[in-house]
Amino acid sequence: MRTPRTVFLSGPAGSGKTTILRLSHEEKLALWGRTAAIDTDHLFLMVDPLWDLPYDDARTALVLRQCVSLVESFFGADYENVLIAGNSIHDAIDLNPVIPDLLRLGRVFHVSLDPSEAAVLRRTAGDLDRSPAHLINDLHLLRAKRPPWSAPVDNSTLNPLETLQEIARLVGSGEGELHGPMADV
Repeated sequence: MRTPRTVFLSGPAGSGKTTILRLSHEEKLALWGRTAAIDTDHLFLMVDPLWDLPYDDARTALVLRQCVSLVESFFGADYENVLIAGNSIHDAIDLNPVIPDLLRLGRVFHVSLDPSEAAVLRRTAGDLDRSPAHLINDLHLLRAKRPPWSAPVDNSTLNPLETLQEIARLVGSGEGELHGPMADV
């Protein structure tokens, strides 16, 4: 049996994180084995359903602790991989408290989606709630903050299944693997 893997998937709004999580069970199974998906937005919505609360480190820590509990449950049910995607999983300060617990459960990886501006705008064109200027600002902010321990994926021209294939390839080759708490950049 393979060692279970947790893969953090970060990226700006419009980069395709949620779309990848929503790939069918059959698509994930055929490509990568039994794979569960956790969208941190769903966990945040449990305590802030209207997204009207200001950013709070304690709430982020709570959500990430819940992710650890879910990962443990999925691995206990013989899932080989768990993808965790969200906007709040790109820096060491937030992730370091949960990395030791996840490493006790299996291998841990971090991948950052990094599409072009044009790709982000194309993917979000029908969403009137998203400001193009805000989306581009978010893209540049996360790109500038991308840590050296994360494996980048330019998925500008990849469809969601091809993006998951690229993530599987990177993880399979050990790129983006975390062995302990990371340095904050």
